[in-house]
Parts: sequence; structure tokens; C-alpha cells
Amino acid sequence: MVRALRAPVPEDAPHHIPTSTVLLGSSVLLTSWVEGRAATRLGVLDLRTGRWSVVSGVRGMLRAAQPGIDGHALVLTDQGLWEIDLVALSVTRSLRTKIGKGNDELRAESDGTVVVAGSASTMESVVDSSTLTVVRRRRRAPLRLTLPTAAARRAGIVRVLHEGSGVLAGGTATREAAPQRLLVVSLEDNTEIASVEQPTGLSSVHVVHDGIVAAAPDLGRSRSLTAVLGVFGPPPPGTVPGALDDLVVAATASAESLLTRASRRKPVRTVHRDHRLEPGAHLHDLRAERLTLDGCSVARAAEADSRPTISRAHVTDLELQASTLSGAVFEDVTVDGLRAVHGSGFLFGCELRRVTLRGRVRGLVLATGLDDPDPATEALYARWHQERLADPEWMLDLTEATGDLTIRGYPARFVRRNPELQAVVTAEAVADDAWRSVDPGRSALRVALHELVRSGWEDVILVADPHGAHADDDLRYIRDLRDLGVASPD
Repeated sequence: MVRALRAPVPEDAPHHIPTSTVLLGSSVLLTSWVEGRAATRLGVLDLRTGRWSVVSGVRGMLRAAQPGIDGHALVLTDQGLWEIDLVALSVTRSLRTKIGKGNDELRAESDGTVVVAGSASTMESVVDSSTLTVVRRRRRAPLRLTLPTAAARRAGIVRVLHEGSGVLAGGTATREAAPQRLLVVSLEDNTEIASVEQPTGLSSVHVVHDGIVAAAPDLGRSRSLTAVLGVFGPPPPGTVPGALDDLVVAATASAESLLTRASRRKPVRTVHRDHRLEPGAHLHDLRAERLTLDGCSVARAAEADSRPTISRAHVTDLELQASTLSGAVFEDVTVDGLRAVHGSGFLFGCELRRVTLRGRVRGLVLATGLDDPDPATEALYARWHQERLADPEWMLDLTEATGDLTIRGYPARFVRRNPELQAVVTAEAVADDAWRSVDPGRSALRVALHELVRSGWEDVILVADPHGAHADDDLRYIRDLRDLGVASPD
């Protein structure tokens, strides 16, 4: 029997951040995930009680671990080595220098030291486990490549993850993140004991009580471990819980309890992943809060009336991750708070009708050109933009928006502005090059004027970011341009 062993990973946890899952002795299972935008969480599962605990303060994703003394453990992440008090559930010491980054191997030596290394590195660090200091650096021994045995190959296993206790277990794909099957076969007669689909991949296999617990590399995506029950028959005498089945029940209840308490403190974000708006799609009459779009995109249209459209929508706290909404039509849309990461805020070739931005905006760039690799498609969207300019209806309201916001190609006559933070510079005003005499300091707003000179735009809107590191320079630059008559006084 196969069951999902729930981990306390929230629904909005980021994907595509790989972790290891480590069995520490016979009583603790460790794993990790990311919450929010970059907060690493170390999950500790007590295999005796089925109770989950979460340790904060650890940076980087779990790669390996070794048991310590007096209820402590040494935990290796891709950003350092950490000593964890498993009773107090806190970080007691850390080592983040002189051992390099991206390490994924941690092994104990007989002299009270541990060795930290990376599988792709030629050097390794010897660390005194009592003081958590580097003793020396030395060259690594050549990496030994272990190939699957003939029995494993016959069973279809290409990566052996466990061999012992009378069974052989592993995955059917060479890459951890690839969809595959977990195969468990008997070492005695090579018969198949279990075959379990692992759609989110397979990174490790651990013997727990009377069965096996398997982990995917992306716990933020899977949010559960896989428990294969009854692999070894009855549980050992005195084991608490009595079997893996009992552990699954207790751990799942513990995870749900932790998530419920966490959601009261901070509501979980609604995450839409890997959606694509096809030609003719029309999303309308929407209200949402704490919304994240991850891996979402908009298809190109061949006709103006088939462009993907979002209308009559109000979103509070919108986050864009690995998404592109370029080419869409936005009509009667209000966004109160927006954060775009990893370049997701580049919205090219969008048609705007009565779009209002409010609150803090981070990383948004609105440009009229689609920037499509197909010249015919680029020309088509450029024609639609020119047709839109014949309509006097306003496009964008920035009167209540602040932050990192860039507008390129949308004429100022269609944009409602806040004159305290925003100013308009026309193409005529930069024709005589007088603007070049104004020192921008550390402000990047001068780039917009260079673009205005090279482009065919009517004007450009300069937007000062009052939250930025160079806010004073932004505001001073706009003021000096106004004093010179280059920027409009509105």
C-alpha cells in the first residue's frame, strides 16, 4: 500500500528549488523547502511520534546531515554548515566561510571531524565538529562511480537509492527531477515488491519502520513524501508508532495543524502556475488578494478581436514570477500593489484601457513594442497600437502608484499622473540637447531621455521611485529638468 505522508509545506511554496531529504539515525527525518519569497524552512519529523517541527534561521536548502551529541545535529546546506539543537529547534552555530558554496557532501571522520565537500569540487574542507572551525583544506580523492548491478538493471532500476534489509530500491530515470517510478525489489529472488509512480521525481529512499519513505527533489511542488507500507512485514517490537501506517496518520495530522496555525498569522497566497491564455480567451469580473502568477503566459493572436483579454478585475497584492503577460488586453483593471521578480515585470505590446495602478509597484516595465522575434507579428501589434491611439479613452492611472515603474511609448496624454513623482518630457523638448547639461547624479531616469531621442515617441514619462536607493537624485533630476523647461511642470 502507498500513502502520502504530508509535510508542513504551504500551498504557495515556490517550486523548482531542489532539496535533499535525510534520515538522521533511526528517529529523525530532515527535509527543507522555501516559504514566501526566500525564507528557508528546515522540517524535522520525529519518527517515534510522527510530530513535525519547523526550524527557521537556516539559509540554503538541505544537502546532507550528520547526528551530533546531546540532541544536536550538523546540517549542511548549499550555503553553509549549521549546528541545530533538535530539542530547542534552533540554530546554535554556523560556518559559512572557508568551506565554499554549493557543497552537497558531509561525512564524519573518526577523529571528531567532519568533511565538507561538493560533488563537482576538487577540494574538500575538514571541520572540527566541536568548534565548527575549518582545520584544513585538502584535495579530494577521485570520485567513484557506482553503476547499477545486473539485478538492478534487470528490474529496471537505473539509480540505486537503497540496498539492504533484503531489498533493492531506486528510480527508473537518471535525473532526479524527471518523472519516473520508484521500484522496490527483493534481493533474494528479484521479485518486485512495489512500483510507485513519482511524477515530481525521486531523490532519496529511506527505510522507516516496516516500510519505505521516498522523497522528491522539489518538496515545494510535491508537498508530501511517499510512504510504501509493509515492505518488511511486521514492525520491530517496541517501535512507536507501531508501523509506518501509524506514522503517516500522525505526521499528516501534525503537518495540517502547523499549516492551520501558520495561515492564521499570514494568509496563504493564491498561486496560479503554468497557465497560458490562448487566442480568444477572456477573463472577466475577477477579484483576488495575495495572488501569484508563476509560469503564466499569453499567446499571440492573429486578429485584434481574438487577443487574450482581462477585464473588470481588481487584484490586491499581485506577484509575477517567471511569467510574461505581453500582448494581452487589459480593460477596467485595478492592481493595488505589484511585485515582479526575475524579469517578469516586462509587459510588452499590451493594450491598456482604464488600467489603474495603486500602492507600491516593484519591477514593472510597460512598453508599447511587442519585441516579438517574428517581424510580421511585431508589425501586426504595432498597427493595433496605432489604431488604439485614435481612441481618446485614457489608458493608465498612476496617481496613487509609487515605486520602480517604467513607461515606454505610451503617450502622456493617455496617462493620469502624480506630478510630485512623475514628469513628462516631450520629443520637442529634447531636440536641442539642452537636457544633456543636467547632471542626473545616480538617477537612472536619464536613460529614458536617451531612448526618447532615438525613438519616434511623442514623449516619455519620468517616474521617480521614492522607495529606491537613489530617490533624492530622481527627484532632484526631475526638478532640474523642470527648472530648465525640459520637463513639463504638471
